[in-house]
Amino acid sequence: MCAFWCLYMDYASRYVLTSIEDIKRVVSGVLNGVEKRSPLNEECRFNVSLVINELLVNCFEHAKPTKKSPVILKAALKNGLLVIGVTDCGGGFEYQKVCGGLPDDSLFKERGRGLMLVRALCQEICYNSIGNSVEVKIVI
Repeated sequence: MCAFWCLYMDYASRYVLTSIEDIKRVVSGVLNGVEKRSPLNEECRFNVSLVINELLVNCFEHAKPTKKSPVILKAALKNGLLVIGVTDCGGGFEYQKVCGGLPDDSLFKERGRGLMLVRALCQEICYNSIGNSVEVKIVI
């Protein structure tokens, strides 16, 4: 996995999620924390919100987090680059297979387009070896 976390961040936070209802709180927390250091335009706010939502909803849908095995989200801002790390306790997935290429009509399907959207909005995406932890980088 990419390693960006260091001591000298403009902004850094860590969130523990045990319920899908926590997502709205986390998105607001990250956006508010970033905006205290770097104002965001409406498009950037939307893109960051969408990326966080898609990553977290996938965790809740596939890993089924609980209080004993929560989802952890870390966010850090340094020099105009927002790094978001999400880790769950699930079994992961074969990200090379899922992210390797999607059919042209996948945008028009009800499911299966979230990671494609995340990939389109982020400058970099790194998964751990089993696919239950991801780090994305977004230019702010």
